[in-house]
Parts: sequence; structure tokens; C-alpha cells
Amino acid sequence: MENYSVIMSVYHKVNPEHLRISIESILNQTFRTNEFILIKDGKLTEEQEKVLDKIIKDNKSIFKIHSFEENRGAGPAYNVGIDMCTNKWAAIMDSDDFAVPEKFEKQMKYLSNHDDIDAIGTNAVEFLNDMENIVSTRIMPESNEDIIKFGHGRCPLIQPTVIFKVESVKKAGSYQESKLTEDYDLYIRMIMNGCKFYTYQEILYYIRTSEDFFKRRGGFKYLKPILGFKYKYYKKGFFTTGQFLKTACSSLVVAIMPNFLRTFIYKKFLRK
Repeated sequence: MENYSVIMSVYHKVNPEHLRISIESILNQTFRTNEFILIKDGKLTEEQEKVLDKIIKDNKSIFKIHSFEENRGAGPAYNVGIDMCTNKWAAIMDSDDFAVPEKFEKQMKYLSNHDDIDAIGTNAVEFLNDMENIVSTRIMPESNEDIIKFGHGRCPLIQPTVIFKVESVKKAGSYQESKLTEDYDLYIRMIMNGCKFYTYQEILYYIRTSEDFFKRRGGFKYLKPILGFKYKYYKKGFFTTGQFLKTACSSLVVAIMPNFLRTFIYKKFLRK
């Protein structure tokens, strides 16, 4: 199997213990990365620095560090990480999530036999506070055809589960400014470039969520950039008129409904 890089962006609001658990889940993989690119997105807390110093000291050979003086956001941080990659394959890892120990081995084994794939994700669960407190399960379409079809309505891959070809992401323009939709924006551009996708049909990733997750997906402040994003790709020809109206109306309805109902809709219909 080929080597892969891991890119992680950290900023000051991440819980230091969650950060430690997240990084260790990468270091404890059954097929370990040889290049862990850590982007410090602005000044970190003393507690975060202590966690990082200890981990890096014990794993000096694989870590590459880049620091921003001020917080610049996930997209710019990931782009720096992508430019620092020396491997053909790379993954984005959120700094408070957890990767199952066999995740990267299973994905890289699949890729070793399917070099035509440009990005491979997995299924995932979302948990609150404790990994045993699972609040929802995300089962994504498997085949390239079904993933692209799904992408005409919603984001077709779960970003922190994905391993991608660095060259394919660069050719698509890497991460670009797109409020709330940077990952979806990238995948649409990759689709329009002819990239191929696959979702490994196992739950290999745990996403940490929060009490206000569903609340933050309501209101005009959330709706405006979502509709603007979808209209942009309607004008570019990605969405047909029917697809645009369907996905725009769905976003509108979910955004304006009461939070208790939005929570129910997400858990019952938008998650498995």
C-alpha cells in the first residue's frame, strides 16, 4: 500500500483532551501515516501546546508543523497542508473526532486495487460528549454513480472520513472560500472535473457533535450562504432547474422550522 498524509488544523477553541484523543487515534492506526501535517490556526492555549509538545516529542519523524499568527479558518489551513504533502494521498482529520484503528488500512487497501478512484470516504456516527452516546448514524451512497447523484442534492461525502488524491484536489482548485460549504464546494468541482468516488461501507469514524448542532442549522443567517452556494452551481450547470428548486426548497424548509422539528427531521430523514 502507498503512504498517505494526514492534515489537521487546530484552533484555540478545541478542547485539549479531545485534541489528544483525536491525534492518538491517528497515531494508533493499524496502517500508520508517515506524514502528519499539523496546522496551528492562530495562537493556541497553553494546555493545547502542552498536549502537542508531548505527542510531537514522541513522534518527531512524522510531524510537520505550520503556524498562522492569526486564525484564518479551515479552508486556508487545509490548503497549506495540501501544499506541504509529499504523498500521493492525503486525509483531512478534524481535531476533536476519532478514527477507528483500521480506518486507513481498509481505505488504502481498497485504493491499492482501484487507482481510478480520486476520493474515498467511509460511513460515520455522530456522538455527544462520550463516544458511547451516539446520536445519529450517517450511511452514505457507495458507488461513484450514486455518490454523484446524491451530490445533486446534498454533500456527497463526509469530509473528515475522506482520503483523496492530492493532485486531483489541486486540479479542482483546492479549498475555496464558501461559507459553511467549503467541502461540498470542493466535491462539486471535483465531480465537474470528472473525478471518481467511493464510500467504504463501514462505520470507521466518530464525529463529535454539540448540543446546539441542529439549532445552528436554522435561521436566515445559515440559509443565506447555503442558497447562494447552490445558486452559484445552478448557474454553472451542476444543478438542473428541477434539482436546484428541490434542494433550495428543502434547505429553506429545514432552516425556518422550529428547532425541535428540525432536530427530528435531521435524525429521522437526513441521517440513518
